[in-house]
Amino acid sequence: MSALYATALSTFKDMGWHYREIPEHHVIECDFEAHHTKIPLHMQVFGETHIVSVVANSTLQVPSTHRLPVCELLMRVNKELNLGNFELEWDGGQVMFRITNVFPPHRHDTRILASMVHSAVAEMDRLTAFLGEIIRTPKGELLLLKVADLMKREDLLPPAPDAE
Repeated sequence: MSALYATALSTFKDMGWHYREIPEHHVIECDFEAHHTKIPLHMQVFGETHIVSVVANSTLQVPSTHRLPVCELLMRVNKELNLGNFELEWDGGQVMFRITNVFPPHRHDTRILASMVHSAVAEMDRLTAFLGEIIRTPKGELLLLKVADLMKREDLLPPAPDAE
């Protein structure tokens, strides 16, 4: 077990997150209850190269008829992101958020690992309501849907976390 994978496991334990290990792949899986939805997440550790990748998956599947407006949504959202990015697995219609970090050798910060998980969950939660609006739009009305206008709807955003 690499030191980075051990630190990742320690991070999940310290945060009190219930998780499942897939040790042969150095993967940790977890499900988070967010504002809009349940978010399946996995963290994969590449110990020799000191890389960690966190992926949050949407529970909504994008039908082939709705993939173009969803791609527009993802491209517009990605333009505003500083860390991570949204992706669409085209054939299956799976939307995911991926954030990756390269750590210096022997400097594995649990705060960074926890922040990566928090960011992935928060970003997927933020996107879910917009994604749902597009998926629920009838096929015949998709040409009338303006993704840029949809993104201005603040009523679809999760509430801001309380400042403590």
